[in-house]
Amino acid sequence: MAGGIAPSTGTLAIVPARYGSSRLPGKPLADIAGVPMIVRVLRGLSDTVDTAVAATDDERVARAVRAAGFQSVMVKRADSGTERVYLAWKILGSSGNVIINVQGDEPMVCREWIKPLVNNPPVDDEVVTLARAVPLSAAGSPHCVKIAVGRGDRALYFSRNPIPFRADPVLEHLGVYAFSPRSLERCVSFGSTALSSRENLEQLAWLENGIHIRVVSGDFNGVGVDTPEDLERAVEYFS
Repeated sequence: MAGGIAPSTGTLAIVPARYGSSRLPGKPLADIAGVPMIVRVLRGLSDTVDTAVAATDDERVARAVRAAGFQSVMVKRADSGTERVYLAWKILGSSGNVIINVQGDEPMVCREWIKPLVNNPPVDDEVVTLARAVPLSAAGSPHCVKIAVGRGDRALYFSRNPIPFRADPVLEHLGVYAFSPRSLERCVSFGSTALSSRENLEQLAWLENGIHIRVVSGDFNGVGVDTPEDLERAVEYFS
């Protein structure tokens, strides 16, 4: 369902949507073929999860979300997207057996992305995330986060540099996570570490503190919007 209060059980998707962005100010409201990007994301989630909610720090974003028939939660002073998701989850009454964090700059998120997370959800101290294989030539930008995966599809490391050495293609990380209530609370409690600060990747702190991150690889078509060029590609796709 698009709006309403989140259920006490089931799957709750929370989309962190911070208005400020050094590269794309007002990014959640970026126009993608006549629809704000945050609304594109919520629409892509709405037919797969029980509830899709935006967690934002700006009333302009909240108004756009409500006008599209979705629920918004005002969350300020969060240090990361996951912390914003956690604070919104607490405001919503700590609802949901599975909490899905979808970054607000993934306008092509759809049922094919979310279904694997709903069908095989995280347990206890586990987080599940998505990845896709891309040619090394397309993964050179530090905006493209790469993953090294070991046995049991467990993430070993995330980096903005290509990993592992000589891999081609590499696994590109998508901005989608599924948490259990326990793993969400634990991940937010860790804060940053030397590695997570150096790479500017919060999930490295989770790995260092014993969280298992299971990686689901697949043909997840999409464009994460980090730059004006990415936005042009997303507009072209929806147009």
